[in-house]
Amino acid sequence: MKQITIFGNCAKDAEVRQTQNGQEVCGFDIAVNDRRTKETYWFSVSYWGKPGAAVAPYLLKGQPVVVSGEFSWREYNDKKYLQVNANSVSLAGRNGGDQNSKTSQADDVNTINTHPELDDEIPF
Repeated sequence: MKQITIFGNCAKDAEVRQTQNGQEVCGFDIAVNDRRTKETYWFSVSYWGKPGAAVAPYLLKGQPVVVSGEFSWREYNDKKYLQVNANSVSLAGRNGGDQNSKTSQADDVNTINTHPELDDEIPF
């Protein structure tokens, strides 16, 4: 199993779908810029279950996000597609409020709780 943690921006708004057996899955794409090589890497992310459905309304285009999960890739028509099956998703950056407030970056990161024993109605 290959684990990866990536930090980037949502490429488009997240979408929640359901499988034929009713399992929810949140799908979204992340663009990660490599400052050294000036390249952009695109990842397709799947976040399964209630945590994925709970975080979907907050994953809007341009939203900075940190994703940890299992990494895989596939090749189709000579193009490589990078995929992450997410274990955790964290929103990064300010989500409203006073833009002039002096808060640390640690205060700006909102972790989405993925523990099922905690309240599913509150996403962070």
